[in-house]
Amino acid sequence: MDIHYNKISEQFSKKFKKIVGERSFFDEYEIRWTYAFGGSAFKADWVPDLILIPQNAKQVSEILKLSNINKIPVTPRGSGTSLSSGSLSPYRGIILDLSQMNKILTINIENNFVEVEPGVICDELNETLKPYGYFFPPDPGSSSVATIGGMVASNAGGIQAFKYGVTKNYVMYLEVVLSDGKILNLGSKVLKSVSSYNIKDLFIGSEGTLGVITKIGLRIRPLPKTRKLGIFIFDNVDDLKDAVIELRRNGIVPNLLEFMDKVILKAVTEYLGGEFVEFPNGYVLLAEMDGNSTREVDEEFAIMFDIIIQKKPIFQKVAMNEEERERLILARKANLPALSRVRPNSCVEDCTIQISQFSEVIKKIEDIPKKINAKNLLVAIICHMEGNLHPTFLFNENDEQDVKDFEKAIEYLYREIIIPAGGTLTGEHGIGKIKTPYLKLEHESSVIDLMAQIKNLFDPNMILNPGIGKGDTREIITKSEKRTLKKNTDKILELKCMRCGFCISCPSRIDYHLETYSPRGRLSLLNGLVYGDLKLNDLVIDVLHTCTLCGLCQIKCPAGVNTIAIFEKAREIIHRKSKKS
Repeated sequence: MDIHYNKISEQFSKKFKKIVGERSFFDEYEIRWTYAFGGSAFKADWVPDLILIPQNAKQVSEILKLSNINKIPVTPRGSGTSLSSGSLSPYRGIILDLSQMNKILTINIENNFVEVEPGVICDELNETLKPYGYFFPPDPGSSSVATIGGMVASNAGGIQAFKYGVTKNYVMYLEVVLSDGKILNLGSKVLKSVSSYNIKDLFIGSEGTLGVITKIGLRIRPLPKTRKLGIFIFDNVDDLKDAVIELRRNGIVPNLLEFMDKVILKAVTEYLGGEFVEFPNGYVLLAEMDGNSTREVDEEFAIMFDIIIQKKPIFQKVAMNEEERERLILARKANLPALSRVRPNSCVEDCTIQISQFSEVIKKIEDIPKKINAKNLLVAIICHMEGNLHPTFLFNENDEQDVKDFEKAIEYLYREIIIPAGGTLTGEHGIGKIKTPYLKLEHESSVIDLMAQIKNLFDPNMILNPGIGKGDTREIITKSEKRTLKKNTDKILELKCMRCGFCISCPSRIDYHLETYSPRGRLSLLNGLVYGDLKLNDLVIDVLHTCTLCGLCQIKCPAGVNTIAIFEKAREIIHRKSKKS
């Protein structure tokens, strides 16, 4: 497949600027640089050519129409939390930052739906719905920063998927803009309709490859009134799997059923301290029942508890109040910050298997470093117990051998373990830009060809999020140059940013509406400076000085990065150098 993309000329730049306005148009390299970072592996040559921040569907339509005619690639982006590089731009072109299309347009309790723009944050939607006694059930780990548009584009799930389902179960209708600028309304505002082909669902999980989502109608549900949670630790994974299978045989449907392996539990107990230090190391099952009456939940929890206890866990604890529940939930939510202290980088993978294969697959994943002879690579595993696994590989992305071992591990995971077990490459993160080579392992060529035909029908010029394997199986060519620290560079502090994006609630980022002004953006700039990819100039200095040192990012940061000290040190170095000059 030979696709040629055009560069954005000065003439085109002026046209794009006219569409969105000067305040929403950015072509400065330093700003574009920060959009080459996200929740997944960083590629130094994936810097986009232009950042545009549209305010409405009409602007999106005009941008796509101009881009399509002139064959300029466009990558939609929400909060940039994608763990499969879905929001990064290997073919450069335009990043369409949709984060400012963030209005909750309608709350219709009588008809059980809400209408939102794609930039609305999941947790903010649920906080708004709470006083009405309703909620939007999908609950990804990044819910505090995940946009609804991104959740629809990746068909996000989360920790309550076994009982409540995933995003597609709640999407009633969509407004989408096609590559030629045409605006379509798909689906219906009523709860049941079969008057057309189900075209709407093609866009759910399409990862921005068929069109840009500009409005979403979501079904909502009444909030459960009570819940009860327990944590159970098993000495071996077989007993844990047997407990889960027995729950299913007895028709028990927890709203939360989560797994953590020994590597994660050890890291989490050391990270949290306190009572967790007393926990024995083993395999964790976190289980919760919810419902509308305390009596109903207590009865169902007691049945679940008895079934699990029969499989002889080595430790169990039941939360007796909301404070204890939050503390135990923290053990699950603290896995990423805890693991960040084990190795500088973590890559959270995403695949799904049948639960009957669970213990066998877990053992094989644990054995990957030994199988590929990767001495410095660690693997940790969390799982939503409907079978959605998240093997997490821990390494140092600035160590050449570590990166090679990580790439071998990914290959081994899918080629030797997941696909032979009858599993799938992704349950909720998407194919993104990193799993395309493995598509042919899961899908026969006729299915891949059909996806390409669907892509061609909606996007014949291949401008929409190119590089994602759904309809685009081209090999992405990247530079293999090793990035090394600049000589004589002042050591600012060790930058352990995981690029998760949890810090985007930063006041200056909200004020400036740009990734660049988020703590992650500033750390990305510092990363570029210390590795010689960027030069210190007035724009970088201004961005660093917009930080108010309020400390909100440090509170929000899962890895506990000492952002205040880093930004203070960076300013000190800048001032010291400016005095010398």
